[in-house]
Amino acid sequence: MTEIKNILKLSVNERIHLVQTIWDSIASETEVSEISEEHKKILDQRLEAHKKNPKETVSWNEVKKSVKKIL
Repeated sequence: MTEIKNILKLSVNERIHLVQTIWDSIASETEVSEISEEHKKILDQRLEAHKKNPKETVSWNEVKKSVKKIL
């Protein structure tokens, strides 16, 4: 088995490719599970709220900035 210290010697592009390969192998072995009805209902409510008032949307960058201020 490859040791972590050897992996960390790889270039950034090589490590990214390795992570993508590992992630793809996990995804191919993982069974896709259905979303529960309760979660579907919550997602539908949030989508409807967004459609009614899309200007209340907060970008991912804004979320990250506000979290970093707290930390």
